[in-house]
Amino acid sequence: VIIGAGGHGLATAYYLAKKHGITKVAVLDKGWLGGGNTGRNTTAVRSNYFYPESTRFFDHSLTLYEGLSQELNYNIMLSQGGMLTLAHSRHDLEMLERWSNALQLQGVDAVMLTPEQIKARNPAIDISDSARYPIRGGFVQERGGVARHDAVAWGYARACTDMGMDIIQKCEVTGVRRDGDRVAGVETTQGSIDCGKLGVVVAGHSGVLAGMAGFRLPLESVALQ
Repeated sequence: VIIGAGGHGLATAYYLAKKHGITKVAVLDKGWLGGGNTGRNTTAVRSNYFYPESTRFFDHSLTLYEGLSQELNYNIMLSQGGMLTLAHSRHDLEMLERWSNALQLQGVDAVMLTPEQIKARNPAIDISDSARYPIRGGFVQERGGVARHDAVAWGYARACTDMGMDIIQKCEVTGVRRDGDRVAGVETTQGSIDCGKLGVVVAGHSGVLAGMAGFRLPLESVALQ
């Protein structure tokens, strides 16, 4: 059982089947498909992160997005118009140069731009010294852009359904049954479901669901250095 029928929960179900052949899966949601964070997030897709751990994770995700419409046969409306990050002071500019250099060393596209180059890309922008936030430069990741994240959820959902999985909407989990240290099933507003493994993919409600299973999140917090 996977709790959460958003982009992450449905992707979890999809790759369980695609990578591991596991299709005896039920995806539950207390609302509707893609109606949580997936339906109201920023839609940005990018991999312009500074630390190698984050960069590798997000660049792999961006690569998946780039082929997802074809893979799922569902238009996720990916538009890679570039992700532009601006510097408003000399110190900002130094940081962006360091940031873009780090990305290039990790094999991720990043190009520094002058104010004039930024103006050429965005004619409406004010690059004068009298601007409230003067623009000193910036860098662009050309592969960055936006996607319809609700469409991503719908595409994954259709693929999961085609592979025989169950997606049950309006099915709120009210309790987690345990057999010793193992999960035995979940109680829901639509009845009891037995399961040997439970995935909790519910964003900000993860702690609530973990509490039902008898443990507290986070188990461990590690600061990236």
